Amino acid sequence: MSDLQILQMPILTSERTMEIILDALGALVPYELAVILRLEEGGRLRVHRARGPLYTSKLRDYAIPLDKRPDLAEILEKGEVRLLSEHGDDPEHQDTYADVMQLPADHSCLVAPLHVEGRTIGMLTLDHRTCDMFSPQVVEITRALARIVALALAQSLATETLLSEREALVFERNTLLSELTPGLENLIGRSPAWLSVLEAVRIVASTDTPVLIQGETGTGKELAARAVHALSPRMNRPFVALNCSAIVDTLAESELFGHERGAFTGAAARRLGRFELANNGTLFLDEIGDLPLTIQPKLLRALQEGSFERVGGEKTIQADVRIVCASNVNLAEAVQKGKFREDLFYRLNVFPIHLPPLRERGDDILLLAEYFLRKLAEKYQQSPYQLTPEAVQYLTEYHWPGNVRELQNVLEGAAILARQGVITVEHLQRRFPVQRRQDKSAPTPSTEISTLEEATRQHIERALRLCQGRIYGPEGAAQLLGLKPSTLQSKIKKLGIAKPGRA
Repeated sequence: MSDLQILQMPILTSERTMEIILDALGALVPYELAVILRLEEGGRLRVHRARGPLYTSKLRDYAIPLDKRPDLAEILEKGEVRLLSEHGDDPEHQDTYADVMQLPADHSCLVAPLHVEGRTIGMLTLDHRTCDMFSPQVVEITRALARIVALALAQSLATETLLSEREALVFERNTLLSELTPGLENLIGRSPAWLSVLEAVRIVASTDTPVLIQGETGTGKELAARAVHALSPRMNRPFVALNCSAIVDTLAESELFGHERGAFTGAAARRLGRFELANNGTLFLDEIGDLPLTIQPKLLRALQEGSFERVGGEKTIQADVRIVCASNVNLAEAVQKGKFREDLFYRLNVFPIHLPPLRERGDDILLLAEYFLRKLAEKYQQSPYQLTPEAVQYLTEYHWPGNVRELQNVLEGAAILARQGVITVEHLQRRFPVQRRQDKSAPTPSTEISTLEEATRQHIERALRLCQGRIYGPEGAAQLLGLKPSTLQSKIKKLGIAKPGRA
């Protein structure tokens, strides 16, 4: 088997491994209920995994105190597989799971202690409603298979312990990073996806490697870029940001590299470009995918050689600049479509960081909500805001197309309305009806859907109508959509949207 084939093999979880073993056991031993119990501190057997037609959810996490079951304690002590019955050879035995399920008085029951290297770690029980189902041959088979089950249980317990310890360490690391490391205090979150982002930021910050941050609009790309700068050796040097979607094509070169006096009509004086302003610091190019193709070769040269000329100038200027860029479009696809230079993409994509959308960050939604509400309480000099249970449910069920920025804007609008300090669903829904995440099991009313471009156009047009054509300010469409005004203007231009007149 090749290394590639090994890498492509599925990784089994401990839960799936236990299920496979119990299924394989069922092919050899005719059981209707197979239960693996782990031995806990304090002398308790607790259900770890169960399988079979008689399985009931009542068995989940079911515990058996051994001080109340001397018959099972004796079996564990002696370490022998045993056939049990309520009558005959075992008059003191009672049904193992009598508290949660009823079996016929003469049913078959087989119990096998589980040992690893002389240490008792649990018990395997097999039950069948029919009498005398387990022959001496089945007992011998179970005795042999119990060793394999014991190894699987030991591995499963070890895996759970490692995962628990890892989660504790990750949480502690995240807490330390967020509380003690300048630059990460605004990157709020504890979800595994977000912890990976924090780790990537921390690792790459100490280098001069170009960083490409990709993610949907409003996921916090500029915050991540600022964190990279704040944790770098350049932290006390300039951080200069440029939104590539907000610059006019004809002035893009001047914005980046500056111009000399008289270089073009309106150039009344020499102007420094962003590269010069960011010398010895960090240049953040937001929405790099919107950078005009005509300027991309000069950017590539500046990145490779650290030099450039101002528009209308002949002198070569040297600049030591660390590049961090961001995009909400897939640049690899843009390269395939001829909308972005391949050589520039490879130069920028040395260390990519993907920011997950808010809908994939689980409980981070509520952590962020708590953070924003605390900031809003300080801003408006109010006592801490509270969310009703219904409001919490809405926040967690909304799909957040505008991600963290939209969450922040929605909460700020709700806080203004919540004069008593309690935010309700009505406060959250005032500006935009909250849409619950679509239930995948629900039938789709129509198979006809709009293109993404058309859907975006309709969404923006609706927001403009609601805001009476206003883009900027607290009542503007940009805040409503969770976008930067410059980004919204760029999208309006690209989609050819006519702004409605203001009333």
